[in-house]
Amino acid sequence: MNFDFLRSRHALVAMLVIGAFGAWHYVAPMPFGDRADANVWFLLTTGWFAVAAYIALALYAARRAAHRLRLTPEFGWEAKLPALEQAQSQLTELQNRIVRREIAGKANIKKAARDIVTTAGVARVLRIAVIKDERAIGLMRLDVTPRNALGRMASWLSAHVWYGIAAALLVWFHGGGRSDTTMGLALNALSYFVIGSGLLGAFFWAFGPTWLTRAERELTIEKALGLCEHFARKVGAAQEALTNAPQRRELALAEASNLEQQVTEAKDAVGDSKDKKLAKAVKAAEKDLKAAKGAVKAADKEMASLPGDIEILTGQQQLVQREARRLNRYRTLLRGWRLFHVPCSVVLLALVAVHVISIYYY
Repeated sequence: MNFDFLRSRHALVAMLVIGAFGAWHYVAPMPFGDRADANVWFLLTTGWFAVAAYIALALYAARRAAHRLRLTPEFGWEAKLPALEQAQSQLTELQNRIVRREIAGKANIKKAARDIVTTAGVARVLRIAVIKDERAIGLMRLDVTPRNALGRMASWLSAHVWYGIAAALLVWFHGGGRSDTTMGLALNALSYFVIGSGLLGAFFWAFGPTWLTRAERELTIEKALGLCEHFARKVGAAQEALTNAPQRRELALAEASNLEQQVTEAKDAVGDSKDKKLAKAVKAAEKDLKAAKGAVKAADKEMASLPGDIEILTGQQQLVQREARRLNRYRTLLRGWRLFHVPCSVVLLALVAVHVISIYYY
């Protein structure tokens, strides 16, 4: 289970914002929503903070899209392999010095590590952190990770989750769940649907990998699909063999009949002759006849066994197909929420823009 997104500075920011508005409302009790006795400053402030939260949520989607399209700055950074290997070798030696206690102190270790990556010319692509070594009391260890100009996606996801929760409460503070107008109903319904589907996605993100690992313990969906193709080829080949088997048997039978006639004629021609060449020719013909009769028996056996083989292969194919469908349902369940979350988010942002413009225009 992955709960890293819960431990984040964004959680603190979201809680502070919600706590501040909750305290404001507690100190100066007022009704939620745009009512006659509502506090205008409270309405405007919660509204703008909600808009800011929605913009932050949209930035996560933009960040994901930019990364997938390789438009983020880290894809433009380059480091030569020899420089990376040199830095890695020197960082390994630095770690050994830490273990031997030849260098101590977090600041000293970090400075030495930074000097290494700077000298090697890879400071732009490698991030160095000095953390406590859980395996050895009192020792530190180096944590080397690729540098990301816009921050790690995990951090962006954390911000997305927490600001989504903050947005839900800010929407309630701002509108009070009003549904007496078309715009109010649409904004409230879409807001809570988008936020609810997002929380469902966060739940799947936390628990989904564990579920999928358990489901694919013996067979992954990739292997299942590969086996489906394998059995499909096997069944196709067996069916083709069964279709062509009668023709092959007829050819083998005709060959055997022809050879049997040749053997009979050869024996009649030899008679009581003791000619070794003729005797040798007869033996060769008899050998060919024996092979031809064996081919007929093999064809008969194949025709008898192929239906059973096809039945077994088809059963195995159906079993693997059922398993592949089951695993695919797991993956669809873990990813399917996006089919609703993303389009509704786009519509919600558009409605928020219309709402803000209409309030200030009219």
